[in-house]
Amino acid sequence: YFVVGENAASVDNLAMTDIAASMKYLKADDSTTVTVEGDNWKVGTSAKFLEMANSNATASAIGSENFADITTFIGNDELAALKDGTWSTSEADYNYQQFLFFDTDADTSISRIVKYVEDDSDKTADHFYVKNGKPIARYKMEFTSTAESDVTDSSGSADTTGTYLDDFENTDLSILGKDFSVVLARRPASGPQGGGGSVKLTLMSGSTRDTLLEGESKSYKVGDKEYDVTLSFVDSDEAKFTVNGEATNKLKVGETSVLADKSEVGVSEILYQDYAGGVHSTTFFIGASKMELRDDDVADSGGSYNIKVGSEDIDGTKVVITGSDNNVTFRINTIEVNMTTEDDYFVSKGGKLSEAIAANNEESEVLMNGGFDIEYQGLEAQVTHDIKLKSSSAKRYNLQLFDGDSKPVDLPVAYAESATILNMSEETGQAARSSQNRLVLDKTFPLFKNDYFVVTGGTASDGSAKSYLLQYKGVDKSTKTSPKIQFKNMGSGENLEYSASAVSSGATVATIKLGGYSFPVYTIGSDQSADDYPVRVAMDTSAIAFDATGNASRGQFITFVDSFGAQWSINATPITGQGVDWSQSGQVGSNNLGGNLTGIQIGMQTPNADDYDTSVPTKLVLNVTSASGPEVRGNILTSGTWAGVAAGPITLITPDGESEVSYGYTSMGTFITYKQPSSDPQELILAYPEKQSLPQVYITSGATSSSTTAGGTLTKVEVVDATKLDSEIADAKAQNLIVVGGPCVNTVAAELLGSPASCTEGFTPGKARVKLFEQANGNVAMLVAGYSGADTRLAGKVLANTNKVAAAGGMEVEIEGTTTADAVVGAPAAVETTEVAATETTTQ
Repeated sequence: YFVVGENAASVDNLAMTDIAASMKYLKADDSTTVTVEGDNWKVGTSAKFLEMANSNATASAIGSENFADITTFIGNDELAALKDGTWSTSEADYNYQQFLFFDTDADTSISRIVKYVEDDSDKTADHFYVKNGKPIARYKMEFTSTAESDVTDSSGSADTTGTYLDDFENTDLSILGKDFSVVLARRPASGPQGGGGSVKLTLMSGSTRDTLLEGESKSYKVGDKEYDVTLSFVDSDEAKFTVNGEATNKLKVGETSVLADKSEVGVSEILYQDYAGGVHSTTFFIGASKMELRDDDVADSGGSYNIKVGSEDIDGTKVVITGSDNNVTFRINTIEVNMTTEDDYFVSKGGKLSEAIAANNEESEVLMNGGFDIEYQGLEAQVTHDIKLKSSSAKRYNLQLFDGDSKPVDLPVAYAESATILNMSEETGQAARSSQNRLVLDKTFPLFKNDYFVVTGGTASDGSAKSYLLQYKGVDKSTKTSPKIQFKNMGSGENLEYSASAVSSGATVATIKLGGYSFPVYTIGSDQSADDYPVRVAMDTSAIAFDATGNASRGQFITFVDSFGAQWSINATPITGQGVDWSQSGQVGSNNLGGNLTGIQIGMQTPNADDYDTSVPTKLVLNVTSASGPEVRGNILTSGTWAGVAAGPITLITPDGESEVSYGYTSMGTFITYKQPSSDPQELILAYPEKQSLPQVYITSGATSSSTTAGGTLTKVEVVDATKLDSEIADAKAQNLIVVGGPCVNTVAAELLGSPASCTEGFTPGKARVKLFEQANGNVAMLVAGYSGADTRLAGKVLANTNKVAAAGGMEVEIEGTTTADAVVGAPAAVETTEVAATETTTQ
């Protein structure tokens, strides 16, 4: 409740009015927002969005926008793990940049997309999909200045046939946010030049490095693990360790042993002096994970080696290292890894590509040994409404759309007269003309009483169009006193009544005004002497065209634009030799019986290119026919142009375990449900979004988490019977309150403030207080009060019209000023009690 003092001045009530008029609440809707925490990049840019695939082909052939259509690569601006780095060797520092490239091939459009499909576990849903044998991404480390190492032997001496890249070894390198130690850097002897031009880098993450003498033991802590290591054996080319009581095999230089906890211990150097008193030592490394990068010819851009993680070659990877080697200095320009799928991978909502790979018993280390991942969080949950072709009875079809005020309306699009003949009406075409309740969509055709018709103002392609379904409810003959013409707005239920005085033949007798548009209503001929005479309506606001003989030129059809932007067109196929009665020249009585249609085509398209990004949503066309019963039938057409709409293509899916129903999507994010019972009318339901529902695909690195919050719109609060006088509140803690005015004029304010001895205690002239009180029962009260009535009113205005109070924070703020613009809001200052005469009006 709002609470004001019974004896307060009117200025306090003005403060209450200001606050009440500005109050809003978050009205929940169907939209939600997904937030991914951690290092991530949502696939898309400010100018390009990843869109859902249209269900326009068989599952394996569906193509759509993929990562490469959004951008060719990402770097540290998109993913922090791709930050620039420096490789510091014993000789110099080499700066580098990191990228993920999204390479293309001849069939790229069918991979790295989001589509509605059945996965390997027979689950049919929207999935992020990567096709077998297609690129996932290409990692690239590019040095801004070429990294160099001397070519040496094992002792570190220059040697043109040496296999040691001494400057690279025992250095640190960061790859996709993960720190590695380069424990070995060698020229493998099996290279094409006997070692020249080849390179093998052995990297350890989460590792430590040391040298032990034979028989020596030490303890090491790596991350959260502790290792007790003993060098138990060493000879000229092998060493053996005991780690936490576990013995390794004999290891040569460059070899590793996997321990029980999956960490690894490896040998980088052996020193064995084979004489009395000689040194027997081994330099080793121990850590969480080993990764090996090898290329046997850095002079070309090809590669023949996989990434090796531990002792496993990771299928689907190919390492390419470019540079040069003159047997004196080895140079590296780039380090690249191509990542390619080994199977079809389906990532469901809330899933990760790494999980999908592992579920297929493939190696998830293909993603740079866990350096990055791809997550799918489903389609954006936008507000939708259901557009339907539905049967109100077996012989009737209604098309449910939403008018310019977002009100649902049912267009009576088909009535089955017989097993072969339809009428576009609510009732049979064999009834009296005023009882057929026809749907008239050609503005040249006359409207008879109870006919339905559509008016559309604006332009569909720019989003300004608004459509309404109306029913002509009749007109008074012109000889009556103050004759009226009436229409019913089928969305709001409102009756639209206008004056209908006598006018000349074909003149405007009234004007319908809806949605900011005007639709003239014309007489037909000059006879207005009978009630409910037929009329024409300029259903698209423009004048009706007439031919040289004075007849209206037929075929001036009206489309209905749904409030979320879908444009619907309706056409019909007449019996051979007959015209479509509602598209005739418009003369009263011509071809007026109805029931002469063999088919009715209903087309849907999305005409406003601003409603979607790049992929044009699939256009849908339904062909309505009649069947024995008689009953209506509605089939989706996949080719041809009908009602001005090019049909399809469209391919829907029936999930395992279901029958007589199929589903699909358009790139708008519209979910299609097509019900096909064997002996009843088909039904089509489109969950059409207010805004394009886009896939939420993220490239992530490291630990991430996601959360979903409900959406909504700020909606004005309607304050009804929510005001109380202070004398009407028995207990200030019993309900939620907004208390206006201070203790001198409001007893509830005094109660909240502890009934101070002086009603001005805590108040300063020229200032106001806004204070929150949280009660033990969960109720909350807010006090808005100033030293004077003017101070109180200013506080109300600041609270109502600015965000200054919210920005200041806290349970209590003080407001000082003369206008909302110059008002200063801050924490309250300590004040001294001000004594005032009993006759002075204060804290109003």
